[in-house]
Amino acid sequence: MPTGVAAAAIALNATKFQPPVANQCSVARELLLARLERQADFHLAVLLAPAGYGKTTLMGQWMNRLQQRRCHASWLTLDHADNDPARLMCYLYGALHPWMQAVAPGSAEVALLALSDWMSVLDRVGPDTEPLTLFLDEFEQLTSASSMRVVKLLVERLPRQVRLVIGSRDKPALGLERYRVRGELLELTVADLRFDSAETARFLSGRVADPIGSWTIEKIQAVTAGWPAALQLTALAIRNGSDLERYAHDLSGSLAHIADYLADDVLNAQSSEVRAFLLETCALPRLCADVCDVATGRSDARYMLQYLERHGLFTTPVDNSGNWYRYHPLFAEFLRGQQALALPPQKVRDLHRSAARWFARHGATIEAVDLWLLAGDHAAAMREMTSCARELVMQAQFGIILRWLDRLSDEAIDDASPELMLAAAWACGFTHQAQAALRWLDRLAPALGAASGTLHDEWTALRSILMALCGDTRAALAHGLAQWKKIDAGHRFAAGALANVISYCLMLEGDFARARTFSEHARRCNEEIGSALGLGYAMALSGLIEAIQGNLERALEQCREVGKMASLRLRQPWFDPSHVNVASVGLIAGVLYEKDCLDEAEELLRRYLPLIAHQPSLDMQLFSYLVKTRVKAAQGDIEAALATLDEAASHCAAWPASRALHVIEWERVHLGLSTGQAEAALAHAAGLERMATCTTGGHGHSYVEELFGAGIETIRCAIARGDVRQATQRLEHEIACAKVQGRRWRLLKLALLQVLALDAAGACQAAHVALVKALQLGAAIGARRSFAENGARIGAMLSALPPQLFAALPDADAVTAYWRDLRGQAPCVLQPATGANLVLSERERAILQLLATGMGNEQLARAVFLSVNTVKWHVRRILEKLDARNRSEAVFIARNRGLIDT
Repeated sequence: MPTGVAAAAIALNATKFQPPVANQCSVARELLLARLERQADFHLAVLLAPAGYGKTTLMGQWMNRLQQRRCHASWLTLDHADNDPARLMCYLYGALHPWMQAVAPGSAEVALLALSDWMSVLDRVGPDTEPLTLFLDEFEQLTSASSMRVVKLLVERLPRQVRLVIGSRDKPALGLERYRVRGELLELTVADLRFDSAETARFLSGRVADPIGSWTIEKIQAVTAGWPAALQLTALAIRNGSDLERYAHDLSGSLAHIADYLADDVLNAQSSEVRAFLLETCALPRLCADVCDVATGRSDARYMLQYLERHGLFTTPVDNSGNWYRYHPLFAEFLRGQQALALPPQKVRDLHRSAARWFARHGATIEAVDLWLLAGDHAAAMREMTSCARELVMQAQFGIILRWLDRLSDEAIDDASPELMLAAAWACGFTHQAQAALRWLDRLAPALGAASGTLHDEWTALRSILMALCGDTRAALAHGLAQWKKIDAGHRFAAGALANVISYCLMLEGDFARARTFSEHARRCNEEIGSALGLGYAMALSGLIEAIQGNLERALEQCREVGKMASLRLRQPWFDPSHVNVASVGLIAGVLYEKDCLDEAEELLRRYLPLIAHQPSLDMQLFSYLVKTRVKAAQGDIEAALATLDEAASHCAAWPASRALHVIEWERVHLGLSTGQAEAALAHAAGLERMATCTTGGHGHSYVEELFGAGIETIRCAIARGDVRQATQRLEHEIACAKVQGRRWRLLKLALLQVLALDAAGACQAAHVALVKALQLGAAIGARRSFAENGARIGAMLSALPPQLFAALPDADAVTAYWRDLRGQAPCVLQPATGANLVLSERERAILQLLATGMGNEQLARAVFLSVNTVKWHVRRILEKLDARNRSEAVFIARNRGLIDT
């Protein structure tokens, strides 16, 4: 488990979860608070204004009022380190976790689910759940596209019982128009947040001892336009002895000029001790007495901080104990400008160095690195980075590493430690920068020499991983196996990483027994050291191995254990398992699709696809996009299916290899053939074949091409063109390979193509025999969509199949039931229509009755006053209780059992 300084690099900063402590002189924004209470039916609220307009203060007052009424409310202040998506997910989990513990159903199963997949818990929130208001402050700190996708994902997942309130200087890129059109968006801008005359009068009267005339109030109101920051500075200036009426009369110019003028006047009015303290501490990310004393060489920092707060000098406590403070961002920005003018550069660097040492000693590594960089001491910054780089890699927080590297000078990078160079290689390799990662490894090689050790073993493991990520899986396997016996078994992270890539490559070669052995070894290694990165991949590989062999139920069990096991094995207050779950999401969705659980597959992909886009494996991303395409096509939304392929092509174009784009184009061919556009599809296929870059599946190239792409679709095209001989010859070879290697999922798809080929050749009896064999295989692995994907002809052949063909089969009953199920008849496993042993809630019965009318999710949500996500959760529960595969079957069963009106 992570310990010491390394653990602190990923630990949560508790002050980020606390709103600013209310100042006794603060003006309660009663009109705005009353408006917020009247418009409480929003889903998303955005407070959008420049710095100094009281966004944080208003949000803090709002949260305090909610808590006084014993309502659930959580707070998170964002900062630049949250541009790492894995770290941001940890903080979002930390903000939501107390509420989820309070409102989640009390079963042990759901409690464990809350640990393993907290976004799924949001789907289980019922209409009677106590609501939560989640506040995200300083949202403008999020600038990376990856972190913005995480927030968009969260906003889409939140049930109606959770309201999200965002405070930001910049307009959040969250697709606000959609929520505005639906009436779910509440927006507060400068026009709303500025003080009116009454609030300005209350504000100044609480800070200025002498009575203030109405003319003066109106003058100040007119010139400052109710800007709270300018009013605060005005009050400070007056308190320092200026004549209020003359001061108000002299105000002119833009708000920016007013702020500079007032701040300068206020700062100069302070004692030399106060001015010195402000200028010497303004660059600190947060303030406590100890760090301020150490940085400045003073011994009165506690008094100073209390003085600044008491006199309204833009200093706010950020915890209830009064230990930690921060300057208002606008004031801090001004002070930093003054610092550069007033203090010698060497003194500023010394201040930053002293503060950096303090934060480093107290485990705040990220803040320490930022201060070292501000001091221009890149060597010290790199020493600090080195101390926690490996732990950041183990927890997949690559964004932080890359952000640090971007801020280092070329000269400093030349002197980087081997540990930091290796961390840079990991970060680049797992953020779609494989070539950059290889360059880092090449730079590191001379420093390692021929010596063994932890770094050498990790270098070896990453080299194999990068070979696999670049598509050369056979070279990766040869390299990995050659190094396996040389690697030190005590170096658990390196051993786990190498075992993962060897397992993956062996799986592609069809050596499932050894692949499983290495996967288990990788799992044990990563559990022992608490590596979320390695454990997620090890467990996902175990599921993938099962799926390729056609053990679909076992694959689901393995993959669904990923988050639970990660939470149990890596239990930490900071740990969010969502980025671990992502490794197996595409596979789970693919299996669910094959089992005809379309809604569940669609929901899973909708939830996680933005995160999947940041995974290092091209196959993982490509598989997810292709499954989503098939789901949309199966739902009859061809336009959405094509849009998904366009999105996949755009995303995969960034990869150096063209293989992904080739697979995507073959999926367009599949979509064309399945929608009656055979002529155009075959013409497109001919063009792809002329490119001569297609590869057949089943030979270690890619698990994606087991089920998609040229290895399947060229055969389908040959049948569609009437070239049955070519298709038959190709099928004989591919089926033989799939049988020998035990690739039963692929074998089923090939077997169904063989049925079509025999039928097209006029060999009806042979086609029936082949179809029976396909039914046996499909029943054994629990597949359904593979039959539906082959179109109406397979459906007609299923209907015309003589039942007596099943009589001599050893599994006759199971195959017969499966055959009837595929034909659309009621499954034989259903119990008599009594309904006596079935318990549906009133809400479920109401939704089921509406399902019978053909309503979609959006219509259902409006009809029962629930969110779409909550409706989907209820529908899934209904399908589970009725043992139904889809909505139509659920309605059929419910009517037979007398559960709903006919």
